Amino acid sequence: MLQEKLYGALSGKFVSIGESMNAGVGFLGEIALALGRLAAGKSCFRRVDFMLIVQRCGIETVLLVSLISLLVGMILAFVGSIQLELFGAQIFIADIVGIAMVRVLSAVMTGIIVAGRIGASFAAELGMMQANEEIDAFRTFGISPIEFLVVPRVLALLMMMPVLTIYADLMGILGGYIISTQMLNLNPAEYLAHTQKAVKISYVWIGLLHSLVFGVIIAIAGCQKGIMCERNAAGVGRATTMAVVMGITGIVVATALMTYICHVLGV
Repeated sequence: MLQEKLYGALSGKFVSIGESMNAGVGFLGEIALALGRLAAGKSCFRRVDFMLIVQRCGIETVLLVSLISLLVGMILAFVGSIQLELFGAQIFIADIVGIAMVRVLSAVMTGIIVAGRIGASFAAELGMMQANEEIDAFRTFGISPIEFLVVPRVLALLMMMPVLTIYADLMGILGGYIISTQMLNLNPAEYLAHTQKAVKISYVWIGLLHSLVFGVIIAIAGCQKGIMCERNAAGVGRATTMAVVMGITGIVVATALMTYICHVLGV
């Protein structure tokens, strides 16, 4: 009896996961078609709404990105100094902080912040529109909700994630610089020279590629959960939570895959 219940529960869970994957693939296809129509000039959205979304994704997120990136840079410098001090090689803190922040950490931390702040807001907004039947009204008037609501959000994150990542790079390096020069008594000019030598342009491009992938993941997770949520307050809450969970999980999985690919390619 227990085995039958367990089997039934697992079967239901696998069916639910399969349905979610099918819905996600279908949603990706709709976004791809909408982007194709936009590129061909056959669809459009309100520029005012797009600029407001860009402002939320960028300017209103800068303060939090600044704080987190600065602290992460300081933490890396502290942790690195503990081990490097044993070998008298504390100057290589600049290499550790610079490479780690530029190559992956800035993009990951920025992605997590944006997933928790922007991805959740996307899910909540679209979820409330779904609960109030506003999305059905769009379809009734012949307006595609994907083109009018989802595409500007995807484009806004694609535009702002690389900008925020570059800014996070600078703040993380600044955090390591502050700790190294003010507390560990390293020479400022030597620290900056080591950072410049260690950080290659290829690392910057790898970090920007991570940020673009994370932007797509966050936008799709937030919009998909919002549009497909249940038509009640509890459903909106669950959609918001799932958007954040899916966004952060997608960021971690994508980071692992891209790190492995970069390792295989030798970059």
